[in-house]
Amino acid sequence: MGKLALLKTEQDFSNFRQSKSFQSRLLKIRVHYSLNQNNPRFGFIIPKKVLPKVVDRNKLKRRIKFVLSAEVSRVQPADVLIFPHKDLLKLKFADLTAEVRQLFTQAKLWKR
Repeated sequence: MGKLALLKTEQDFSNFRQSKSFQSRLLKIRVHYSLNQNNPRFGFIIPKKVLPKVVDRNKLKRRIKFVLSAEVSRVQPADVLIFPHKDLLKLKFADLTAEVRQLFTQAKLWKR
């Protein structure tokens, strides 16, 4: 498992205004490719309207980070912004992993 690089600054998030979007039933991602980038970076946006309780928002972020950390070595260098749906909390880890893999395949984020 690799360590995840996270998007943290406002400048990191502002790059996504003109990025490509991919969506499944329970997850949406926006992908931005930067020049001179060596590692994939991930950011999460989970509004209070989607999950009102901070405990649920943090739990969902931890679960997605766990799945991504197992797959980070296979992902191309890009910035990925993740918008999860509230029903992801009900999924088992195997289903969550399949959902992430399917969406990353659709976005062509896997290394060749």
